[in-house]
Amino acid sequence: MKHILIAIGNKDTVYDDINELAKRFSDTPKNIILFDENAKGELIKRASSLFFEDNLVFTIIDPEEKTLKEIKSYIELLKGKASVILYFTSGEITKKDYLDADVIVLEKDMEERIKNRVKNLLKKYNKQMTLNAFEIFKEKIRDESVIESELIKLINYTGEKKKIDSKDVTALTSETHQDDLIALFDAFSKKDKKRVLQIIDNLINTMNTPLDAAILIIHGYILRQTRHLLHGKEIEEKIPYGKYSDFVKYFNRWKDTFAIKPFERRHYLPFQNSYYAYKLLAISRQFKKEELLSLLNGLAKIDLGLKRDSISDRRLRLESGLLEIL
Repeated sequence: MKHILIAIGNKDTVYDDINELAKRFSDTPKNIILFDENAKGELIKRASSLFFEDNLVFTIIDPEEKTLKEIKSYIELLKGKASVILYFTSGEITKKDYLDADVIVLEKDMEERIKNRVKNLLKKYNKQMTLNAFEIFKEKIRDESVIESELIKLINYTGEKKKIDSKDVTALTSETHQDDLIALFDAFSKKDKKRVLQIIDNLINTMNTPLDAAILIIHGYILRQTRHLLHGKEIEEKIPYGKYSDFVKYFNRWKDTFAIKPFERRHYLPFQNSYYAYKLLAISRQFKKEELLSLLNGLAKIDLGLKRDSISDRRLRLESGLLEIL
């Protein structure tokens, strides 16, 4: 396999993709994520180093053509020492004759992505899964970043059993960070800074991913849930909040009013799990719409800071940015 990989993906799944792509080079990769503006300086410094950590994988997100030509020689110096992923969040494959690289176009449809990852992992461990079990697993695992860790739990849980069934999935899989995120926004509404930091710390510690990637994923979680809460504010007067059984009836009617289903359903509250939406509606009622819009604006500023900061500063940027919003 060549030490350079060019990947075409999309901005919504960039960090999940990077973690998976890095495993093509090593089972335990050490990811270093760079952006166009800091790639040149970092690669020059690394390529000239006498010592290298094992399993290093450099990923440059959306490098410009000019930058690639400037760092070409440094990328080549990394051969045998580290691997390089050039990840583009949009566009089509354009032939780069000056780079000896493998090329891959990543699946954009979320359901197909999850299905392919599950199939590949099951094949790797010589396991099978019933269709019903897969549907339950897919419903419970709402974030790609934890698919592998949750599926490994299932594989270990079933032991010598060759086929994973729905009972196995129901017994073992978790709701994947949703409770922590609900608690996080509850802490936001109460201006409880200590609790906010505790929940962030718990999310980081329970993710099976490097710290720098975990920070970016958590920021994405919070941003997406803020949008969900704003969706909730728009319809909270139309959907009564009381018994869950009553809520589901109104919620399903609301969902059915959408003639066109969005491509990325995870960004839209009507297409979330109904119990998750039920809990979110309770949280949305604790906020004024202006507060959520202010939070959304603050998260956008944090996002800019995360992309500019060095990897070691990202946790501080996220935590201090959230406390400033409070």
